[in-house]
Formats: sequence, C-alpha cells, structure tokens
Amino acid sequence: MFRTHILLISLTVSLAIGETLAAAPPASYRFNGGRYTGYEVSGKDTTITAVLNPVFVFASPKDRRQYYRLVNNVKKVYPYAMEARQYMQELEDTLAKTKSSREREKFISQMEREIVRKYTPILEKMTFTQGKILIKLIDRETQRSPYQILRQFRGRMTAGFYNAIAKVFKADLNQHYDPSHGEDAQIEEIIKMIEAGQI
Repeated sequence: MFRTHILLISLTVSLAIGETLAAAPPASYRFNGGRYTGYEVSGKDTTITAVLNPVFVFASPKDRRQYYRLVNNVKKVYPYAMEARQYMQELEDTLAKTKSSREREKFISQMEREIVRKYTPILEKMTFTQGKILIKLIDRETQRSPYQILRQFRGRMTAGFYNAIAKVFKADLNQHYDPSHGEDAQIEEIIKMIEAGQI
C-alpha cells in the first residue's frame, strides 16, 4: 500500500488591465495545467479565477511509479467497464420485453457469442492486474459482480466454473468495488479525473 497525497488547488490571478476587458479570457478557455472558470471586474482590476489540474506529491519514486501504473491500468480498462454497463442495460431491456423462455435463452446465447468474439482478443492482451481492476469496475458500473451476472443469466454452475478458473489466476469474479478505502478509493479518484478531462 502506498501513500499518495492529491492536492486540488484553486488559483486566483489578479490582473490590472485598465478599463478594458479585452485581456480577460473566456470562461471556457483552457491552458496547460488547468482551465479558467471566469473573471470579475472591480474598478480597473480584473480578477481571473482558474482551476489547476491536480498536483501529486509522493513519498518516494516507487510510490510515484505505482500510482501512474494504476492510472494507466484504469484508463485502459474503464471504457470496457462502461461498455459492460451498456450490454447489461440492453440485455435487461430486451429480456423484459421477451415472454418466451426459448427466445430469452436464444438472445442470451447470441449476446454471449458476440461478447466472446469481440472481447476475447482484448482480454487476452490484458495483464492480470488490469483484469482484476476490470472485475471491480464492472461491479461499479453494473452494481453486480461478474459472478453475479453469470449466475443470473447462465446459472450457478456456469458462474462457479468460471470463478474457479479465475481463482487459479488469483482473481475473484465475485469481488466487489468499495470506493471508500484502499486501492478502490484511489481508482475512484482516478475515474473522476478521467471524467473531468484532467488526466
């Protein structure tokens, strides 16, 4: 476990520009290291408010390497977790409208084949660490672990079989995401920065 301190800094810059607003940048203007959020005129002075991107302070070079390795891993797998959420939504919407058990099974099998065809080459290139993070993020996005998803749509035996295989590789398909502490808390911070366009 490594310690990382994330400092979120708000910077206020005062500029004297006479009686004109020409020098004041638009609120949406971005610069290297942050973005302007607005400005306020008081007499001949204009106060520009800017929010800087996060500044990271590490206890050691090792902590720094570990943190940026985590950032890179989250950035790689997070899009696939969001796609898993879309698949789950489509699956549930379709099954809710399908009355026939045979048609439901057919649709589940069809979607399973599509997912296997599309994602097997991608998953094969992931590291074990990336796979473990993906398991957590699927739980974050769908409110269900991959084990629970398998059990719901493919049955308890199938879910148990795949989870047993995952445990051989020191993974757990029933692992849940808890952003309140530990590495999951760091992952949550990273996701928020990704969504805010800060990293």
